[in-house]
Amino acid sequence: MEIYVHTAGYEDPKLIEIEGTKLVRELLDGADGEGAELIMIEEVDEPVGLDLTIEEAGIHHRHHVHRGRCRRVTVRGRYGGRDISHEFRPVAIIRLVFDWVTGPEGFNLTPVEKAKHVLAQPGADHFLDWEVRVGSLVTTDTCEVVLDLAPKSRFEG
Repeated sequence: MEIYVHTAGYEDPKLIEIEGTKLVRELLDGADGEGAELIMIEEVDEPVGLDLTIEEAGIHHRHHVHRGRCRRVTVRGRYGGRDISHEFRPVAIIRLVFDWVTGPEGFNLTPVEKAKHVLAQPGADHFLDWEVRVGSLVTTDTCEVVLDLAPKSRFEG
């Protein structure tokens, strides 16, 4: 079966091929997963047991999994000189983070203003795709991410 593996420090997932009878712990292997201790899937709040098989863990063909060391990621959203923070699971997609940042618990943008903004890492030359997992944005020494709510026009050519 093929699985999309999201890893801290890599915005894009890696598509790997692995047998469903292999242990989940084998997903921790690989140079880009250095320091990874846990495997998380979207449907479960806690890390998946490493001694389960891929199939027993409920991981299916073309499933997205996150390999990392953070059970939670603190996202600090910045906009208009203000900062807000919230914890997310590492498998949370940027679309979910954007909805929080722009919603009533965040900066409470109007629908018109919300449509004009995107999330980007500070100093980035591109905005984040909706499907990027927030755990992919952490660095090896932290479980925090800073994201700027920026105008789309900043990235348009």
